[in-house]
Amino acid sequence: MDRIRRRLCVSAFPLAAATLSVGLVVAPATAQSDDRPSLVIAVQQHPPQLEPILLTRISAWRVLVNNFDFLIDTDYTDDFALRPGLATDWRRVDDRTVELDIRPGVIMHDGREMTVEDVVFSFGPERMSSENAPGYGQSRAYMGTLDRVEAVDADTVRFVTTEPDPLLVRRLGGWMSQVVSREAFLAAPSFEAWSMAPVSTGPYAITDVAIGDYILMEAHDDYWGGEPPFQSIRFVEVPELAARIAGLVAGDYDMITDVGPDQIEAITAYDDLEVVGGSTILHRSVRFALNHPVLADPRIRRALALSIDRQAIVDALWQGRVEVTSGFQFPFFGDMFVGEHIGPGYDPDQARALLAEAGYDGEPIPYHVQCCWYPVELPTSEAIVAMWQAVGFNIEMQLQENWDNTLIEDPAFIHNGATLMNIPDPVGAVWRLYGEGSSVQRRNQWTNAEFNALGEVLETSFDPAERRQAFARMLEIVDFEDPPGTALHMMGFFYGKRQDLDWTPTPAPYIDLGPAPETAG
Repeated sequence: MDRIRRRLCVSAFPLAAATLSVGLVVAPATAQSDDRPSLVIAVQQHPPQLEPILLTRISAWRVLVNNFDFLIDTDYTDDFALRPGLATDWRRVDDRTVELDIRPGVIMHDGREMTVEDVVFSFGPERMSSENAPGYGQSRAYMGTLDRVEAVDADTVRFVTTEPDPLLVRRLGGWMSQVVSREAFLAAPSFEAWSMAPVSTGPYAITDVAIGDYILMEAHDDYWGGEPPFQSIRFVEVPELAARIAGLVAGDYDMITDVGPDQIEAITAYDDLEVVGGSTILHRSVRFALNHPVLADPRIRRALALSIDRQAIVDALWQGRVEVTSGFQFPFFGDMFVGEHIGPGYDPDQARALLAEAGYDGEPIPYHVQCCWYPVELPTSEAIVAMWQAVGFNIEMQLQENWDNTLIEDPAFIHNGATLMNIPDPVGAVWRLYGEGSSVQRRNQWTNAEFNALGEVLETSFDPAERRQAFARMLEIVDFEDPPGTALHMMGFFYGKRQDLDWTPTPAPYIDLGPAPETAG
């Protein structure tokens, strides 16, 4: 097995839809190294489509990173440093404008050379920026300040925002800054067809898809960053953890995802297998929907937050392998991390007092839970329900098969969630999750006028002190005064794999299997 050097290496620990078969006409260049291995990776679930503007979920992030490139790369092992990607250089022109030099000679999966027109189109009204565009709604939380993208010349593009945006460069190094083929997009018979067979620039091209069964990617040997180390990668959907582990042990899979902490020893007992992973740039949470009459009272939501013994969950269910969060923030925020802010603690007596003050009379509150979407989700949910019941809540846990009955308009229940830190700033985390343009506000789950006004400061101010002060106040709102949910702990992702597969995960939820950065031109 050839050694794989990761683009973004960090040390390990110590972090159904109906089957739709799509045969793709796009094929990668003929393999140049026939002795390269092929990989089979068992994942818990496939993304329902393969177009990144539609998807803000883990199942998409971990797979599609191999098919797409970002305009600017983020090095998650070097304090989130920004590196050249599809753009070789960038510069801020003013507080609303950034120009990028586009990498020459990038060959797309359809054999065309990427142009500035492809970049402009990727962010334009037909795909993303107009209200009728298929990616408009999802992209608002990522690219909501973007006004327009225009070609300066054959090598340069200009991004202009509607208002000052201190984080525009960071946004161009995060999700939704991928570039697609304009020609292939326009030639597709429908957006639905395109979303199952997107054409981009990454180290692997999608060549065959049967959602719910497999997604096959083959090496794109004209890749600008160097020869991909594998002939192909097959991501197979195996929802049950026991089946994934059995397949790994039998040699059917080279790697499996979403290993529970309680299964680590069972895998590492085999001499040729190991488990890697740990805390990531996500944290687990539970979310409240104010359409339920009981949850409309913030005292009830504060009591729910104070009833949870987060450390007990981390110790018992995660074996101490992840950390409790400091509210809705990440330690990766750097100077924007509010160290003096402590999130809701475990205080069942205060929770009971709030219930009495609110006049709670035992009305049932639904709690939507999936069995295994998140690692140890069901045991965690059962433990939380027991904690809520211990202070006097009447919680009805309702198992859901998928997200269809949870991510709805006007929800009226509690449900599980996770927050991805898309960029190392509150704009890429709590504001993206709960702010204007977020799916939470678009689904009428929660809103807060002061929070939204402070978010505008966070998005537009170039004054670090002003931004930090605004964020500190936002944390008080979402953690204590008017909580839309409550953060639990850092999310842990653990992967079982063959020991001779030299792959190390990063804090990002990407299974990036491209060539090493030093081979990039």
